[in-house]
Amino acid sequence: VGDWTFNLYKAPAKEPVVKSSFASTHLSCGRFSPTRPGVIVTARTDGDIEIWDLIDRSHEASLQHNVGPSAVTALEFWGDGTPNLQLLAVGDQQGTLHIFEIPRNLRRPLPNEPSLVDALLRRELSRVGYLASRAQFRRQELSVKEAQDEEKKRVQEEADAKAAAEEARLREAAEAEAQAIAAGEVEAVVEQAKEEEATSKLEAADEQAEAKYRALEAAFREKVGLTVPES
Repeated sequence: VGDWTFNLYKAPAKEPVVKSSFASTHLSCGRFSPTRPGVIVTARTDGDIEIWDLIDRSHEASLQHNVGPSAVTALEFWGDGTPNLQLLAVGDQQGTLHIFEIPRNLRRPLPNEPSLVDALLRRELSRVGYLASRAQFRRQELSVKEAQDEEKKRVQEEADAKAAAEEARLREAAEAEAQAIAAGEVEAVVEQAKEEEATSKLEAADEQAEAKYRALEAAFREKVGLTVPES
């Protein structure tokens, strides 16, 4: 008994095989029936007691009774050893003792009730074991999936890094090519300027040579008398 629920355990399970529904207030204590293995009495801090018959139904209490306004702090069965009479002593926080007689259907054992309770606990134990194995399998699945996701992430990151490196290489190559083209264009302009300068020099030299030739020709003509006098 603890907090808002009570729990039943059966070895070797580490988890409860039977867990009650949540109460509206804290539970303070509990007792098993001395004559019925499937009956449990629980006490609450709001002054109520509840009697649970697990053979009848395990999702809710079969009987609920308000003892008083104070929290119930103690429960104890008393009887003559037979199902004919069974009393329940209830103590509350104020120190008041209350005596109740347990109803006949909740004190007289059912035929083969120990076997029924054992079967109930074994069935719930199997259920808990199945849920535990499913949880373990699910954790393994999640672990494998996480590993696969991590591997996919790593591969994707490597692919992205290679793509980025290739893109950077292509960009650098394009920039180098553009620089080379630009440098080639400048060199071509320089060469063209040099060629034009050389052509200009040649043309100037030709003109000078032509002028000297004409001067020599004029001097020769004048010397041999071939000069035509100006009118």
